Amino acid sequence: MMKRASWSVVLGLVFLVALGSSVAQAKVRWDLLPELKLSDYKPEVAAQVERILESSSCYGRCTDSIARCLDREPPSPTALRLARDVFRLVTTGATAEQVGQWLTLRRQMAHPEKVHQFKLDDLTPLGAPAAPVVIVEFTDFQCPFCARVSPDLNRLVRESGGTVRLYLKQFPLKSHPRAVEASKACVAAGKLGKFWELCERLFELQPDLAPADILALAAKVGLDAGALQAAMAAEDVLGRIADEKLEGLKHRVEATPAIFMNGKEVLLPPTPELLRDRIEEELDILAGRD
Repeated sequence: MMKRASWSVVLGLVFLVALGSSVAQAKVRWDLLPELKLSDYKPEVAAQVERILESSSCYGRCTDSIARCLDREPPSPTALRLARDVFRLVTTGATAEQVGQWLTLRRQMAHPEKVHQFKLDDLTPLGAPAAPVVIVEFTDFQCPFCARVSPDLNRLVRESGGTVRLYLKQFPLKSHPRAVEASKACVAAGKLGKFWELCERLFELQPDLAPADILALAAKVGLDAGALQAAMAAEDVLGRIADEKLEGLKHRVEATPAIFMNGKEVLLPPTPELLRDRIEEELDILAGRD
């Protein structure tokens, strides 16, 4: 009798394990992602993506596997977002470990342990003043990476339909000898009512950022060169730059550009695609539909 009972237990456990295995896995809803054009890739690519989606956790309102969160009705917006990321990473040669690291950083960007609070009083935003997604960018006008990112970020704000506002803070690096003068021109232009008109175009003057070129650019945007020089010489302009850099240092900014969305640091390369995706994600979080 004991032997029969033992076999019954074993068979029952086998059944439960098999059942659990079938429950844990979910068929990936490729039909939700027609833009990925799965037919352009070998079957093993889809298989690798599916393994990652089935074994990686989603976040937000659905914390099951990404695959199972895709299979919900309606599908999780976060799962859709992550599935696109995984597919793009795998098809560009990323290993499973690298994909896992990416997903970890995506989670930390959306739901970080610390949300930063910045001083925004007296700053002029680009975009609607009451927009729900608030972006703070620490920049250096002699930084080549800032010159690549800032135009994309500014364009995304302008195309956001009033959902995003951007605040620019000065973070001139010691390695860029003309960054401070450019920051002074930017802050002074703000005092004269032409902050964004001048500041977003200062990157056009790289790599030299020559003082004469800054004054010529100021004239192009409607500023009087003498008035700008006088404003740049004011003590409070340099004080403002120092305060903003110190604020960045307190928030562990070490390099530029440093970008925060609703106080959450962008931890991955700020490509236009990632920035647009994070904006949409923040809107989903604010609406409770993530």
